[in-house]
Amino acid sequence: MLSERKRMIPTREECLRLLEEKGVPPHIREHISQVTRIAMFLGRRIAKKERINLPLLEAASLLHDLDKHLTFDRVREHGHVTADMLRELGYVELVPIIIRHRMQAINDPGLSTWEDKILYYADMRVKHDRIESLSERIRDIKERYGSRSREAMDAIGKAERPAYGLEKEILGKAGVSERLEGMD
Repeated sequence: MLSERKRMIPTREECLRLLEEKGVPPHIREHISQVTRIAMFLGRRIAKKERINLPLLEAASLLHDLDKHLTFDRVREHGHVTADMLRELGYVELVPIIIRHRMQAINDPGLSTWEDKILYYADMRVKHDRIESLSERIRDIKERYGSRSREAMDAIGKAERPAYGLEKEILGKAGVSERLEGMD
């Protein structure tokens, strides 16, 4: 049973191969690398106190933007295209986390697991390949995506306060500040 369950979560090598097969550009891979770095740092720290499936968190972090280059102009489809790809490959355990990494997921349906929360937060902290503060990232998201429509700006505004609450929860549980001290 354990070996069957393990196959439902791709290894790091399988994730990297999938990124290559799907033609994910280098700049998106750099973003993914930083998100994964933050997620695993926080995940390992929090796993000392809470139950976290670290292989699941790593795979979700590595694949969260698998479709970004395919859906850049179709923002509402982002995450859903990846979810369809992962279902086809039998990696169904990743699907809910991938869907919930999108900004509006903090409100609807909400983030229910540590894996959801950590991936969401790690992704929010990385602009392109640079780690930024949450406030810097929210400002950037408003400029880049909020300018597309009033609806987009409203969705970002609704996610802002809960995102700061999530940051406080995650950093408190991990025992680090927003500087992420101790991350290699």
